[in-house]
Amino acid sequence: MDAAALAAARPAELPAAATAYGALAAALEGHHQAWARQTAGGVHGSGWQGRAAELAGAAVDRATGRLQAAWVELTLVQETLRQAAEAFAVAQAAMPGDPAGAVAAAVSAVTAGAERLTALAAAARDGRALTPAAAVAGLGRLSDPREPLNAALRALLPPPGAGPGEVAAWWRALAPGARAALTEGRPDLVGALDGLPARDRDRANRLQLSRLLEHPDVLPGPLREGLRAVAARLAEGDPAGGDLLLLALGAQGQGRAVLGYGDPDTADDVAVYVPGFGTELAAAGRGDAERAERIRTAAARCGGGRTTAAMVWLGYDAPPNEGLSLRSAEVAGDARAKAGAADLNRFLGGLRAARPGEPAHVTAVGHSYGSLVVGLAARQDGTGMDDVVLVGSPGAGVDRADRLRVGAGHVYVGVAEHDPVGRLPAGSGVAGGMLLGGPAAAALGQAAGPDELWFGRDPADAGFGAHRFEVAPGDPEHPFASHSAYFDAAPDGPSASLENIGRVVAGRGAETTAVPPR
Repeated sequence: MDAAALAAARPAELPAAATAYGALAAALEGHHQAWARQTAGGVHGSGWQGRAAELAGAAVDRATGRLQAAWVELTLVQETLRQAAEAFAVAQAAMPGDPAGAVAAAVSAVTAGAERLTALAAAARDGRALTPAAAVAGLGRLSDPREPLNAALRALLPPPGAGPGEVAAWWRALAPGARAALTEGRPDLVGALDGLPARDRDRANRLQLSRLLEHPDVLPGPLREGLRAVAARLAEGDPAGGDLLLLALGAQGQGRAVLGYGDPDTADDVAVYVPGFGTELAAAGRGDAERAERIRTAAARCGGGRTTAAMVWLGYDAPPNEGLSLRSAEVAGDARAKAGAADLNRFLGGLRAARPGEPAHVTAVGHSYGSLVVGLAARQDGTGMDDVVLVGSPGAGVDRADRLRVGAGHVYVGVAEHDPVGRLPAGSGVAGGMLLGGPAAAALGQAAGPDELWFGRDPADAGFGAHRFEVAPGDPEHPFASHSAYFDAAPDGPSASLENIGRVVAGRGAETTAVPPR
C-alpha cells in the first residue's frame, strides 16, 4: 500500500460488517438471558436435591457459560472490525500532515485486524471460543495499548513521553478532519491526552463512556456502577446552566474520572478537588461531583465577577475503605499518593498548555488522603498550582509548608476539632489500630507528639507554617461525619469551611477567617 492507494481506499464495508456482528451478539445475549432466567434459574430454584440435581445443575451452568462466551466472541469480532475501520479512517485523515506515518499506520491496522480475525476464527472452529475465561480475557485485550491494532494508531499520536506542551502543539497542528477522525475513532486515546482543550476532551470522553456502557456486563461491578453514576451526572447537567465537562475517563484500576463545572480553558479561577480514602468511581459522579459544584458556587459568590471552574479529580486509585481488612490498611502507605501526584501534575500541566490565553489562577484542594496526593504533587517543580488547600489531612508528606513550591503563604489548612483523621498519629501502630477499630481507635491507642501525623507534621500545627482557617468543630458523637463535612453547606448558606475554601479559590485567601494553629 502507498499513499495513493490509501487515499483511494473506501473501507465502508467494515463498519457495516461490525454493525451486523453487533446485531448477532445482541440477539445471542437475549437468548443467553432467557436461558439463564428460564432454564438455569428454574433448575437452581426448583429445590431439587441429590446427586442427579448436582449433575444437572453443573450441566446447565456449563451451557450458560458457553452461551455467554459465544456472545463475547461475537462482540470481539464486532469490536475488531470497528477498530480496524476506525484506524483506517484516522490514517486517511492524517495523510496531509504525515503521509508516510499514515500509510504505515494503515498497513499495520489492516495486518493486525486480519491476524486478530484469523485467531478468532480458529478459536471458534476448535471450541476455545466457548471457554468463558478465555473469551473475557480477549475482551480485556481490546484496550491493551500493546495490542498491534492499538499500537498501529498510537504511531500517529505523540510519543508516550511527550509532555502536555508537546501534546497541545501536536493537536493544534492537526487538520480539523484528522482531529475529528481521531476523536470518533479512538476516543479512549484522545480523551486521555493531557494538553488538549477541555471541550475536545469532553467530546472524546463522553463517546468513550457510551462505548464502555455498550457492554456493561463484562465490566467489574464497582466499575460498571461508577460509569453509570458518571453518565447519570452528565445527564443531569450543571444546575446553574453552565458547562459540565468530562475531562478524563478510564477503566484502569478502580476507574478514573474528572468531572468539571465550568470551562477551565476560559475561567479566571480553577479549583481541582482531590478526594481521599475510600473514594470509588461512583463517588466521582455523585457526592464528590456535588462537592466540586459547591466549591465553584462558593468561589463565584465572593469572586467579584470573576469566572470559576471547579472539578473533582479522581485520577488515581484511592486506598479502599473495606472495614476491618488488611487492604484498608493501605491508607497507611504513600505508594498510591506518589503515583497520583505524578498524574495530577501532568493533568495540571495539561490545563495550562491547553489555554489559549493567560494562565488561570489554579487551586488544588486535597481532602483526607487526597491532601497527601496534593502535598506530594506540590513538592515538584512546575506543579501548575498557585494555592493549596488541605482539609481533614493526615499529613501532606512534608514537615513545613515552605517545602511546597507554591510557598508557605499560599498553603491553607482546615481541620475540624472532632475529625479523627486530622489527629492520626505517627507510628507503626496505626495500621493495627485501624484494623481493630478504625482511625479513631488508632488515634486513641497510639501515643505520639501532637504535631506529628501519619504522613508528616500536622498541617494545622504552628511549626508547619500554613494559614489555618475556621471550620465547624464537628460532632463528637459522629467523628467520621465530621471528617466529611468540610464541603457541606450550612442551613443559611455556605459553611465556614466551604466559604473559606471559596475565598482561596477566588484568589482572596487573605480574607479567610483565621484561627490559631494547634
